Formats: sequence, C-alpha cells, structure tokens
Amino acid sequence: IKMSFDFPAGSPYYDNVRPLSYPDSDAVLICFDISRPETLDSVLKKASIRETFDLNFLQWKGEIQEFCPNTKMLLVGCKSDLRTDVSTLVELSNHRQTPVSYDQGANMAKQIGAATYIECSALQSENSVRDIFHVATLACVNKTNKNVKRNKSQRATKRISHMPGRPELSTVATDLRKDKAKSCTVM
Repeated sequence: IKMSFDFPAGSPYYDNVRPLSYPDSDAVLICFDISRPETLDSVLKKASIRETFDLNFLQWKGEIQEFCPNTKMLLVGCKSDLRTDVSTLVELSNHRQTPVSYDQGANMAKQIGAATYIECSALQSENSVRDIFHVATLACVNKTNKNVKRNKSQRATKRISHMPGRPELSTVATDLRKDKAKSCTVM
C-alpha cells in the first residue's frame, strides 16, 4: 500500500487552499484535543454551514462532499493520555469542564457522519498515532469497523504487524497483502 499525507490547517487562513488537497484523498482525519472540550465543539461548528459576507461557505464537511464524496472521514480524539492527567483535570475543573469522554467523541462521529471514531496518544503505546494511520489505511481499503474501541482483552487477540505489542483489527495482515496494488492518501 502506498501512502501519502497532506496536512492542511483548520485555520480560516487556509480555507482557499485546503480544497486543493481533497481530490486525491482517500481518507480525511478530523482531529480534536480530548483535553480541550472546545475543540470538539469546533468540529461540529466546522461541519455546519456558516454565513460570512452574506455568502454561504461550506466548511470541511461540505468541501469533502463536494470535492471527494467517496472519501472516508474519521474523527480522531488526540491526547487521550490527558483524560486522566491530574494537572489537566485540575485546570479543566477550574473552568467547570471535563475532558471529552469516549462516548462524546463517538456520538460526535455519528453526528457528523464519520466512518469511525478512534482515540490516540503520542505518549502512550496503547492507541498510538501509528494505530490511527493504520485505521485510516483500513478505511481506505474499506475494511474498518465503526467506532473501534479496544480494551485489553481485545488487544491481546488483535495485532497490527508482527512486531510484538502492536494492536490490530483481526486478519488485517492477510487482507492488506491482498490489496498491495491499492494506494491511500490521508489528509
């Protein structure tokens, strides 16, 4: 499988440039910070139509539907390790907030029409960033399940590769060997 990545920013400054990335995309990762609930709120706001200068501008969801309607959207909750971090919890409680729960993320994925919801942490090996790209690859080859939530018992039976300690959806290695000619562009 050949993979290439494009990382257009979600900032309004890139609204005119971002659509240039869509035509070659097989998957779009929509990311938010689990430790900052307002970032999940912005996912929904960006999924809606907004009015600016009396014109209707479609944000990323509309752009995806317009420029690459068959592309899989995946909602990704980042920094899952901070959900239990004491300093993060104290800071959020000072603002009467809590980290985004798994269920809140999964519900948002359904609400925006994402193919799946998955969480990651760059600091922990469980649900690592590598796992996110693996799930995106599976989505590109139509082999992902909705709302993949792994627990320790599931992780023991499912592996990403032959490297010890890597989680996986079952039979992926075999399935991916069959799909060698496919490519996957993740945006």
